[in-house]
Amino acid sequence: MSRLGAALLATAAAALAAPAAAGADDLEVRMPGKYFEPARVTSVAGDRITFRNSDLATHNVRIAGGVFDSGPILRFTSWTQAVDQPGEYPFVCTLHAFMSGNLSVVAATLAAAPDGVLAGEALTLSGRAPAGTAQVGVERSTPEGAWVAAGAATPAPDGTFAASTPAVEGASYRVTTPAGASPQVTPRVTARVELHVALRRGKRHATLQVHAMPAPPGMVATLELYARWRYRWRAHRTVELDPHGGASFRLPASLRTYARVSLRRHPRGPALVLSHVLRTSDGRTAPDPDMITPPASGHGGGVHSGH
Repeated sequence: MSRLGAALLATAAAALAAPAAAGADDLEVRMPGKYFEPARVTSVAGDRITFRNSDLATHNVRIAGGVFDSGPILRFTSWTQAVDQPGEYPFVCTLHAFMSGNLSVVAATLAAAPDGVLAGEALTLSGRAPAGTAQVGVERSTPEGAWVAAGAATPAPDGTFAASTPAVEGASYRVTTPAGASPQVTPRVTARVELHVALRRGKRHATLQVHAMPAPPGMVATLELYARWRYRWRAHRTVELDPHGGASFRLPASLRTYARVSLRRHPRGPALVLSHVLRTSDGRTAPDPDMITPPASGHGGGVHSGH
């Protein structure tokens, strides 16, 4: 066998021999001169960190306590190491004592979305655990400072995961893995949004003005009109809230029905907040037609709009 064929065979064998490592992430710290770039790096337990020397001088990388010691890294070469135990690991180049950095190893990364969620709304927690993790548990903090179970997720082979859990005002969240607990996240959760609507009438048009307090980010306002012949609410128009939580809708002055406004994450999403009901004939507050029982007798009974 030629040298080239032997080299290719050895490379293929090495690739097949380490399937778990293939799921880990590759991070790189460069040494373009007598400094580390970046000097601070965060990795998930088991990730490989490559220190690449692009300088003309020889460097090394050492973490105290025997965690790792690269030995000399010659110019234009690199050295790779993985750390499996979460923790903070300051590293230095002992050949140039002023060269230092820090490696933060976590059991999992974690982020929460959407930003500015409402209490009770679904909160998505996503991140990455060590490759090959079978399951991550979701935990939520309590006002007493304890942690309670709030769900679980099965990560993909590379460790990425996503879990959904109800948002609780003031709570922090974390995930647990066999390597330990992730750093916690504390999303912005609003307990209650006050939605005010008012109708201003003109000769030809009426304007329905909306104001949400506090202004919830990432939401749209949907004008709903009551279809009196179908006895149900129907979405009429959707607009984005402005940064101050305001929006407006224009209606024909001749319209006689009931109106309300709902807040949603997207036009086809569920209504998260509902305003009170107005009569479009005079702008006065009215009971929700859905809560009124139609008469037992009569031709169709039901709610008559415009009174």
